[in-house]
Amino acid sequence: MKLIKSILLLFLFLLIPLNIYAKEFKTNYKVQYFLSDNLDKINSEVKYSINITNLNEGYYVSKFTLSFPDTFLIENVSAQDDNGSVNPIVSNKANNVNIDLTFNNPKTSIGSQNNFYLSFNQKNLFNINGNIWEVILPVVKKDNDETYQIDVILPENTAKKISISKPYPNSIVNNQISWTNPTTKTIYAVFGENQIYDLKLDYYLYNPKLISGYFDIAFPPDMPNQKIYLESIKPEPNETYTDSDGNFIGRYILKPREKISIKYLGLVEILSKPREIVKSLDTNKLEFQKQYLLNEGLYWKIDNPAKYKDIKNSYEIYNYLTSTFSYDYSRISKNIKRLGAKYALENPARAVCTEFSDSFVTLAREKGIYAREIQGYGFSNSSELRPLSLVSDILHSWPQYFDTNKNLWISIDPTWENTSGIDYFTSFDLNHIAFAIHGKSSNEPFPAGMYKFDDKKVISVIPTKRIPKENIKLDISSNIPKTIDKNKKFNGKLKIKNQSNIFLYSIPVSLKTNNLNTVLALKEIDQLAPFEIKTIDFSIDSSRSKINNTKVSFLINNSYDYSRNIKLVDWTILYIVGALLLLSLLIIFIIKKIQQHKI
Repeated sequence: MKLIKSILLLFLFLLIPLNIYAKEFKTNYKVQYFLSDNLDKINSEVKYSINITNLNEGYYVSKFTLSFPDTFLIENVSAQDDNGSVNPIVSNKANNVNIDLTFNNPKTSIGSQNNFYLSFNQKNLFNINGNIWEVILPVVKKDNDETYQIDVILPENTAKKISISKPYPNSIVNNQISWTNPTTKTIYAVFGENQIYDLKLDYYLYNPKLISGYFDIAFPPDMPNQKIYLESIKPEPNETYTDSDGNFIGRYILKPREKISIKYLGLVEILSKPREIVKSLDTNKLEFQKQYLLNEGLYWKIDNPAKYKDIKNSYEIYNYLTSTFSYDYSRISKNIKRLGAKYALENPARAVCTEFSDSFVTLAREKGIYAREIQGYGFSNSSELRPLSLVSDILHSWPQYFDTNKNLWISIDPTWENTSGIDYFTSFDLNHIAFAIHGKSSNEPFPAGMYKFDDKKVISVIPTKRIPKENIKLDISSNIPKTIDKNKKFNGKLKIKNQSNIFLYSIPVSLKTNNLNTVLALKEIDQLAPFEIKTIDFSIDSSRSKINNTKVSFLINNSYDYSRNIKLVDWTILYIVGALLLLSLLIIFIIKKIQQHKI
């Protein structure tokens, strides 16, 4: 008895199980990806070895079909089986590319095996962006007793090392990385420890009032996995500071009816591992942030929290959203409206990135988990796999929760897992650039891209191979006079302005004099943003000093010395002499008046 079976494997969005054939056949797969770093040629080769074992008498496979999304740009398809060449039939249907393979003379007995060997070239197998290589590979869903191996073979003599992998490979030997029986929908891998982006941001401000006023805008913040290298901000803000969430705020004072255009240029480095010094600062800030990190917000509230009583932790919340919500591509437009968690949870088929983020933050806070939202830019080569949908200039939104075991804010992206199948919970990527942190408020400060008058593009994010350099510079001043009264304690102020192109952390400050009693109100500055000024109070007590001259020295950041030579004067004697002189003049004046009266 001959029964023809056509097995259809649908990758990525169209994965379906093959259980209907489990009793008749067993299929084992080996897929090899030979990566090429030459994107000008279609020379990244893919090889499939497909082994099919007949398990029941009278059943065998004579035809096999593989189906890829049409975003997979393939050509030069060739195939063979155990008996020789096979003519692959390539066709396009329903946004898919289908490859039909027919065995020449398939074996039909029980336990016999038939093999297909397929190869083709794929241009967009992986992306080279700036410093990193990024690979997204489809995974076939299989039965438990089947084997599936994926090998990625890197170009010879490459210095690239794998930094992020979802899931983690089973083996790495020289330039070959292998996964055996992966259970995820896709394999995602990044080669390279960091990614650098060129940032060009425009901000437009307008003061409609008849009086002067100040306006605050959010520049990209410095974070454990995100390091900012500022090139210029023109015009320079009147003041900068870091708010309680860690946002980098620039304040501008505008005259009545004044309009200004602000241009931000810089580099941002996204790191695969957090910087410990910034991580420690975030941990210290948490104690203050706890006052509001469990609060409701404009978009972070629901009416029926009891409905979600069975969801216990951050992973279960994440998994609930990725499995329940559906990304609504029809809502991507310039006039998109943010719906909030309440509406999103009641209408899970209407979600875009803000609904995924708002719902996670809301449910996490309901469970007592500190959570917040990040709005920024997600660098994506595929709007289908990893869509961008926040209003204005195509921004993106994702949540963070605080992991108390790691003492670290963990970024996750339920939106992109829902649309791509890539795990964005256990590890992240190097494609997310934060513009604004929302912890205290669900909608402020506004991220870059929201400060505009018209539809003109105001955001440019481009991967680059430029190597950023630190340029550390401090401006230091003080109100120390040239002369100090020995009999009075001098209270002064030290001003430190960060003129560097980076954020500075844990800046030590010391004050030294020759045997004088000094008090410095702050001995270490925890953070100093570019253009930010910190004022530190200090005092000098010279009342017991016998010297008349001294040197006051401040040492900042172990390298910047600010010194002043001062005179110590005992004004008491001068006060007495002055008083006696005034008294003498008064006596002389009185005597003259008396003499004039006698005359």
